[in-house]
Amino acid sequence: MREEGPLGSAAVAASIAALSGVALFLSLLVLVRFRRNRRRAQLYFGAGLLLVSVTIAEEALFYVGVTPEVLLSSYVVLVAALVGVLSLGSAELSWHGWRKSLWFLYVGVVSLAMVVVAVLVPVPASVVRDGVFTGQLPPLLTAVSIAVTVPSAMLLILGSLYGAVREHRWNLLYIALGTIVISAAGALYVTAFPVSLYYAEFLGVGLLFLGFTRLPRRDPAATRGFPTPPS
Repeated sequence: MREEGPLGSAAVAASIAALSGVALFLSLLVLVRFRRNRRRAQLYFGAGLLLVSVTIAEEALFYVGVTPEVLLSSYVVLVAALVGVLSLGSAELSWHGWRKSLWFLYVGVVSLAMVVVAVLVPVPASVVRDGVFTGQLPPLLTAVSIAVTVPSAMLLILGSLYGAVREHRWNLLYIALGTIVISAAGALYVTAFPVSLYYAEFLGVGLLFLGFTRLPRRDPAATRGFPTPPS
């Protein structure tokens, strides 16, 4: 149980909201880069960070006890969708042709399924404990969420590690580390300081931003594999 009083809860919620604002700012920086150079990977990365900002803002509402069903369902969908959207950026850098098209189709279909299931299967208010979303969802929601997030996270992590080692683009390690931190952040709920969940998310956002702001240029002559370093 949380022991801080109403003022303490409000202060924590305000700090979470501030983290959401920082994530929004970082998202806008990536999107501005996309506007300048029209590299579609940055569009997907910026959109993914924008969704991170929205989900953190929703977590601030959960922390002060605002848990309507529509907000809970929105959170479940967006948390899954943001990993899928980020993976589209990795696919844009890593693949071409039918591989990329197939991955975009997969993410789109599974994300749509996630929306449909979230509408049909209510998310119980009990998933929020002491202001923290525990992620203990109905089995069908959990299954569809895993279908979106696990393959997407694997693509982000493995693609980034492969590109970093093979092409010596060490900034890609930030993307791998950021994805790992965000994916594992929920485990911090079991600690004695549940709000650390949100700071872990912010750390993950910062790592992702460091990776996204220096993207390798894609070699037009490449027929397969992951990003090549800029000339």
